[in-house]
Amino acid sequence: MGQCGMTQSVASERAIVIGLGEYHVTRDPLIELVCLGIGSCIAYAAYDRLSGVAALAHFVLPDGSARASVTSEARFVDLGVPLILREMKSAGAHLTRTVFKIAGGSQMTVARGFESKLNIGERNLDAVRQAMADRNLAITSVDCGGSQGRTVRLKVETGKLYVSKVGGEVREI
Repeated sequence: MGQCGMTQSVASERAIVIGLGEYHVTRDPLIELVCLGIGSCIAYAAYDRLSGVAALAHFVLPDGSARASVTSEARFVDLGVPLILREMKSAGAHLTRTVFKIAGGSQMTVARGFESKLNIGERNLDAVRQAMADRNLAITSVDCGGSQGRTVRLKVETGKLYVSKVGGEVREI
């Protein structure tokens, strides 16, 4: 199983770091999936306890369907959510018992006058919620918004998702 699709993840002894527009699906209980520096992006975590299948994606933008050329479906929420769901099912997960959690969607500092126009974090969050609603799947935990970056760690063995904000404590969501 291990790496799936458009992954160029950096592996260490226990952790696999998921970069921008990447994802990883695994059932290896010794692995920790990590997204670093989540700002306006969305860290999308999924875990099926019975099969032990876990996934973490690092979505960058809300919509890739209108683009002529897409090099990585996992860069875009609208293309990435169905991709992750397919990969999870292929690895043995049942979506009806899979737990979905998200973090990120911050409003990061932008140039004066562009705040309301860009708002990528909010648009990413709306896109994830819509993609899940379209499939009648619920997001069980959310740590989104604000103006701080986050680091997200998914423990494959337990399915627990830990989020830490810059200068803040680590908390499970």
